[in-house]
Amino acid sequence: MRKNLFFGSIILLALLLFSGVTAAQNIPIDEVTKITVEGNEYVSDFEILNSVATEVGDQTDQESLRADMQSIFEMGYFSDVNIVFENYQGGLNVIFEVVENPILKEIEITGNEPIYSRDKILEILDLNLNTVLNVKKMNENLKSLQEKMQDDGYILARFKDVNVSDQGVLTIDISPGYLNSVEISGNTKTDDDVILREMPITAGEVVNIKKIQKGFQNLSRLGYFVNLNPTLERVNPEENTANLVINLEEGKTGNLKFGGGYSSNDGWIGFVDVSEKNLFGNGQNIGVKWQFGDTTTYSLNFYEPYLWDSEFSFGFSVYDRETDRTTSDDLDYLKKSRGGSISLGHPLPNDWRTSLRYKIEDTEEIWNETATANGVSAVEGETIFGSDNELRSMTLSFNRDTSNNRFHPTSGSINNLSVEYAGDFLGGDMDFTKYNLDTRRYYPGFKNHAWALRMKLGLSDRKTPLAGEEYDLGGSDSLRGYERSDFDDEEANNHLLLFNVEYRIPFNDSFTGVIFTDAGNVWADTDSIALDDLSIGYGLGMRMNTPVGQLRLDYGWNEDSDGQLHFSIGNTF
Repeated sequence: MRKNLFFGSIILLALLLFSGVTAAQNIPIDEVTKITVEGNEYVSDFEILNSVATEVGDQTDQESLRADMQSIFEMGYFSDVNIVFENYQGGLNVIFEVVENPILKEIEITGNEPIYSRDKILEILDLNLNTVLNVKKMNENLKSLQEKMQDDGYILARFKDVNVSDQGVLTIDISPGYLNSVEISGNTKTDDDVILREMPITAGEVVNIKKIQKGFQNLSRLGYFVNLNPTLERVNPEENTANLVINLEEGKTGNLKFGGGYSSNDGWIGFVDVSEKNLFGNGQNIGVKWQFGDTTTYSLNFYEPYLWDSEFSFGFSVYDRETDRTTSDDLDYLKKSRGGSISLGHPLPNDWRTSLRYKIEDTEEIWNETATANGVSAVEGETIFGSDNELRSMTLSFNRDTSNNRFHPTSGSINNLSVEYAGDFLGGDMDFTKYNLDTRRYYPGFKNHAWALRMKLGLSDRKTPLAGEEYDLGGSDSLRGYERSDFDDEEANNHLLLFNVEYRIPFNDSFTGVIFTDAGNVWADTDSIALDDLSIGYGLGMRMNTPVGQLRLDYGWNEDSDGQLHFSIGNTF
């Protein structure tokens, strides 16, 4: 018996097939009258002979007998197999001499803690103690363990040493492969800390390619960089270490966005939006927006993704909005709103994130008569009635983004679930609860095309009128081919259901064509919600990438085949 069985970093049974099988030389040609086994103590004769093809009555054949020896060896229980002959009853007794592997008494595993627990590895090895070590089974399961480490992202992990002693102690030494350092090149504006905090792996940890890929998805979603190229460089093969080098090229993070459109009710409307999503290279987002037309809005937004270098995010917004419209009854309607919000967020497991927002808004509504409305005469400009509303609400949100690209996703999903509670102990004179779900899915299409799907659901449980908090439908961001005013329920838009499907066809780096179908509606009561009560819109669109952002032009038709042009910025969803 050999004093040691040693197997290299990746153990292959083929290495042993030709060293453990002794070739049968000068085999006498005669009839086989008996077949026996010698040297086995724990593995039964029946189990061994079951793998032998030669039978009593056959003529001896060198190739056949060598194949039998190899079959016995491939059972995995033996470190050596030989064959001898003796005369027996006018023929030959073919004797297979075997040397059994040691009885497996103990399994020692080192270097595995950063990857899997001892129990997990023993489960994969599936070896029984106090039985003859089955080398074939061990090799196959070690190979499975190696493949699992690779599949789970541990691309540097390998077996540093695998051996079994005469005393039956199997020792497995795993070298996981550690990250020596993380180096960054190409950033002239963005702080290193802003980049490193998006990487879920740091120096000293076991190298895991899935964590590295996740980090680069996080960096890509920031929108700060036009090119990202990660490389792993070996440092010390003996210690199995490597450096992660992040090569990147920064893009423009300041944007001037504008958009507009024409409405038969409201005339021309538009907006100008100035934003910086990497303020001073610190990863903060700030934006100022001006909207003009039937609604004039001034707003300021700020977002800090890592408040005081913690996992908490912080944001606030303030706005001043004034809406001026004329209804179909020739009533002038003026609505003034001022308010703001603050929010705190924190990450959750499995890429989810939660946030809590407090919102305050004061609204003033004034109705004037321009001619005669509802049989009531008044001097032009006279105030018929007015109302004031105070909104105080808290919104709890859960969000998850696994899309592969922030601007042109072809796989993954975005999910947003929120509950907004207003009134009661929060104050104000509006009392309601709103439940909102916005889920989006992205799939690859033909060649580099992509499918984009969205479902949006809004439900409200109100004790007082929503008074401006109703759901809006129609226009460039929801149901194209329609105006928002096409979906004003006589009572209130308390509930909403919307479906969007787009097929996106990139022509080149600058232009993308879109074919879309939208379906949706709003209702006053939950009993009225029905899939057969959805309005349908469909059409064609074009996206153009410019230095100031992506411009969007859509032309949609409603169910009456009336067309509507929509002009805005960025993907619909």
